[in-house]
Amino acid sequence: MQQTFLNGKDGPIYVSVEPWPECFELEPGEKLTLIWDGPAAGDAVQIDFINERELVIWPNGEIDTIKYLIDGKEAEARSWTFKHR
Repeated sequence: MQQTFLNGKDGPIYVSVEPWPECFELEPGEKLTLIWDGPAAGDAVQIDFINERELVIWPNGEIDTIKYLIDGKEAEARSWTFKHR
């Protein structure tokens, strides 16, 4: 399963991938791609919009080996720990 999120805004957006959490700041035009073993049926992800610049993503399926890419490059180094409440 692969899902890509594009920041089409004029400023940064913030994406939290739960339940870990992994958090990313995407600059305008950047794309965050998640690659994981998603479910065969049903929703692949749930997306909660906190406001126009913050979203929380809950991938479904086997996510222990999820990969994060920003603009096609490994993105783990750009993540920080944050838990949205």
